[in-house]
Amino acid sequence: MGVAKIYRTPVESARHEQLKVQCMEYFKAMEKLIDRPSRRYAEQARKALINIKKTAHHRGLELLELYAPSMNQGKEPINGKLQHD
Repeated sequence: MGVAKIYRTPVESARHEQLKVQCMEYFKAMEKLIDRPSRRYAEQARKALINIKKTAHHRGLELLELYAPSMNQGKEPINGKLQHD
């Protein structure tokens, strides 16, 4: 079985950075919730997870564009003819 072809160079996009920030917001809210249980902190953690889910979906589509042949028609793979032994 060969190595999957990659058509574009992976980069840290704005969505990648946004996902990092949202994950940190979630962990901060969860720490506060564990230390001082309250509805407010539970709602903050839940909202952070909702935002993470939305951003992760869009980031997933960005990553799909790196290797999906249907999204890269006519382009040459950047990892060439590498074979997995």
